[in-house]
Amino acid sequence: MKEKRVAIGEIKVEGGDDVLAAYGVGSCVVVVLHDMEKHIGGLAHCLLPDDDTGSLKTPRGAITTVVERMVTMGARTEHITAKVIGGSKMFEEFERHAIGYRNVVQARKVLENFNIPIVTEDVFGNWGRSIFFDIQSGEVRVTSFRHGEKIL
Repeated sequence: MKEKRVAIGEIKVEGGDDVLAAYGVGSCVVVVLHDMEKHIGGLAHCLLPDDDTGSLKTPRGAITTVVERMVTMGARTEHITAKVIGGSKMFEEFERHAIGYRNVVQARKVLENFNIPIVTEDVFGNWGRSIFFDIQSGEVRVTSFRHGEKIL
């Protein structure tokens, strides 16, 4: 099992027994996509709610690209499920921009457009998280200094 880090504004799509990890997720939204039958998974670490470029920094660009790559690897869209994590309000002075909230709302909208069900979420709050996605089992481990560990 090999851990592969996914930085802000990046995506990774893998098969087999890799673990995809995103560290220090605050107002970003992380979308984990998984085809359990084929053991193909992707993780998108999105920074901004939207833009006009289809950038991987946004849910629209990132989720679209992850789904396309998963299908290229043999996943079937009707077998893909999603887990959504993040979207915290990290700094009070940025609250009026509601970046974290808007990131989550946009991710939900893009997933709905793809007819990909969200099977679980760990969103909002005011703390950071780190995410570890085991592609083989589909397990997502979320850790935070403030709230310990939870399995999604």
